[in-house]
Formats: sequence, structure tokens, C-alpha cells
Amino acid sequence: MSNKARNTDLEKTILEYSDFLFRICFLILKNEQDVGDVIQETFIQYMRKHPKFNNEEHKKAWLIKVAQNKCKDFLRFHKKHSCVPLDEVEELLVDSTEATPSQKAQLEVIWELDYKLRSVVVLYYIEGYSVKETADMLGISEAACKKRLERARKKLKEIL
Repeated sequence: MSNKARNTDLEKTILEYSDFLFRICFLILKNEQDVGDVIQETFIQYMRKHPKFNNEEHKKAWLIKVAQNKCKDFLRFHKKHSCVPLDEVEELLVDSTEATPSQKAQLEVIWELDYKLRSVVVLYYIEGYSVKETADMLGISEAACKKRLERARKKLKEIL
């Protein structure tokens, strides 16, 4: 296939599948800018690999699978590499002007917990997410989330 034909195919593919892939990726990532990056990476892979397809459905399935894998890679990377300095978060939570002295003391105790326990406590009790939502955000099972909450409550009882 000549470069001109490849470029034409790429343009046609982008025009035909961009919106469809956007909707699929947005359901996974829930962020427009991240979705744009993932779709761009998907089409770059399409351009580099020049895959041969049996029909349009095969092409569509390939694009969907690549886009989903790119979304998973994106989430995995950001889960491992997301970083907000602990001091900043602690300052925001503990020094909040809305927090009463009692709440500030409780937050300071929560901050002493191990990260795994602290993360479920903050999401479940402070942010108000359900066990399922908390588990999904942390990439753990609901049973693991419940167990961490149980351990955190036990640890907090010991401390308090």
C-alpha cells in the first residue's frame, strides 16, 4: 500500500470511528482530555501496524480492543504514578477552616493509619462513596474493601 493510500485510509478511519471510540473510552476514563490522548494513541498504533482486516467489522473490533487496552494502560499507569504530596493533602484535610477541633483531631488520627486503611476510610466515611464505588476506585474487590474498613475501625478503636 502506498503512503498516499495509507494516509487516505487513516483519514477515512479517523473520520468514521473517532466519535464511536470517544464514547467507549469516555465511559471508561470519564475525562475528555484523557480520552483524546487514548484515541490519538489508538490511531497511532493503527497507522504504525497497518493491520490487514477481513472486513469492516473486524477493523471496528480491532480498534475497540486497542482503545480499551489503551484505556486500561492509562488507568494502570495513573493509579501507580498518581501523586499528590501527602503534606498538601494532610494540610487541606486537617487545617480546613470548616473542620471543628474534634474533626481535626479525628482526621489527624486517620492520617496515622496505613495507606491501604486510610484510603478506604477517607473515600467511604469522609467522601461518602459506597463500598462498591470505593472498591472500584482502589481497584480492589468489595470483600477486600469491607475487610480494610473493618481493620481500620479496629485500629481506630485501639488508638482512640
